[in-house]
Amino acid sequence: MDLLLDKYKSHFTDIPSLYDYQSDVLGRLYRKQNTLAIIPTGGGKSLIYQLIALDLEGVTLVIQPLIALMNEQVGELNNVRNIPALALNSNLNFEDQREILRHLDDNSYKLIYLSPERLQNPFFRAALLASGIKISMIVVDEAHCISQWGNSFRPDYGQINSFLEFLRTKGHQPTVLCLTATLSELARNDIAAEFEVSPENIVKKDIIRTNLDLHFKEVEHEDEKGGVLADFLAEYKPQKTIVYLYSQPKCEAYAEEFSGTYRADYYHSGVEAEEKEDVYYNFLHNHLDILFATTAFGMGINIPDIDCVAHLQIPNSVEEYYQQVGRGWRKKTEAKICRCLAVWSATNFDRRIKEAKAQKFTADHLKKAFRALTGSAKIKTVGQIITKNKDALLNSKLQLQLLRYKLEKHGVIKTVGELNGSPLSIEFHQDTPLWERIVAAASGGPDSFVYVSKELGVSLDEIITHLFEQDLIGNIKKLPAMKKDVFFEMLMLEFDENIAQAIIDEINQEVDFKVTRLDELWELFTCKDKLQMLERLLK
Repeated sequence: MDLLLDKYKSHFTDIPSLYDYQSDVLGRLYRKQNTLAIIPTGGGKSLIYQLIALDLEGVTLVIQPLIALMNEQVGELNNVRNIPALALNSNLNFEDQREILRHLDDNSYKLIYLSPERLQNPFFRAALLASGIKISMIVVDEAHCISQWGNSFRPDYGQINSFLEFLRTKGHQPTVLCLTATLSELARNDIAAEFEVSPENIVKKDIIRTNLDLHFKEVEHEDEKGGVLADFLAEYKPQKTIVYLYSQPKCEAYAEEFSGTYRADYYHSGVEAEEKEDVYYNFLHNHLDILFATTAFGMGINIPDIDCVAHLQIPNSVEEYYQQVGRGWRKKTEAKICRCLAVWSATNFDRRIKEAKAQKFTADHLKKAFRALTGSAKIKTVGQIITKNKDALLNSKLQLQLLRYKLEKHGVIKTVGELNGSPLSIEFHQDTPLWERIVAAASGGPDSFVYVSKELGVSLDEIITHLFEQDLIGNIKKLPAMKKDVFFEMLMLEFDENIAQAIIDEINQEVDFKVTRLDELWELFTCKDKLQMLERLLK
């Protein structure tokens, strides 16, 4: 496979050769074999798909959960490696996204980066098909997000397979590459089953790093942690430190506390996008000594010269812990030890386990969440359409997005699609006959797509398709950016008791698994032989 690297050497002048495991994965992809590669942080996962994407016809879609990582990789591809790439995410305003999608066929992108949520967007799907571009490969980065047994399970990752099925019905047969840094055996089996990866196509590199110096310090009280960190920094004098926390206010408080001695800042999901970019830039280019961050600054972040990783709040599992310390010193041109510190208390574990157990579902919880999902609608017929505001769906304390995933999995509901605005809030440049009928119906009754669909006898799916087709050709003059509704079709009138119990059991098994992972983390933090424990748990 070094011949492939030689072929595209002008794009990868800084890469002298491929590792054996990179060549192994590339060979499988050339044979069109769906592959799961478990490669430690800094092991060159992205090089694998960036290199083969150049040699494949059409485009490679890269599914990633973090905007910061998308922007970083796309910036490097376009500006450094001269490989045409696109990041479709919320950093692009609504109008720009629509304009880019309308003209996909005018560009020669080799890689398109997007979040898993984008895959269900009808406009994106329509634009992809209208472009006529061949989709040769799907890369699922941070693949542990797929599995209910992964430490960062995201329900939207569960929709990737339905997108693949959609592509196959349209004549595309992309190869799938799943990538992650660490993965439990249960999660590995989950992903292999989801994407039809045979056992021989699971490639695993040894993930235990020899340049990580791991330190663990137990304290009795929370207010002791800052002093322990200060002493650690004074002893080892690292140049670039990242400190992981799970609380946004604590990130800000610690940054303020340490700013008298160090150039310190914070990073979490509540920080504005532009400010996040500034903080990232400053940390990357050594304008900061310490960054206090939540996991929002996490998966896939490529800063190779971090020489200290600290935890002042406990992670969720051994896997997550090792992924995070694995971001320490990955500079291949210079060998250096990364000092790692975890400060914890027994209270931390007790509280985290209690919080995890509180996520368990009961029959009452399930009924309450289902009512919140369906709203005030009375379910009278199979095939009835219900509407849910997307922001309310994503931000519900009742875990509605998780419930949606489970209900679809068990055949209770089916997502029809999403739409911005209502019939009377959307304007065409030139009304089509169907749109004239829709506007007339909405003017004489509720301004609702569900009402209009019933009134006209036109399926909601047909209305959604029509809107996105018109948007694709530039015929929509006004489309509200902020209000978005998700439409579901009811596939049964009421919960079958067996299905309800199956959903409750599944969710509660997942919670029990989280508790088990915390128990393993406790075992690691308290044992004498850390390396032996890591090798056993991460095998």
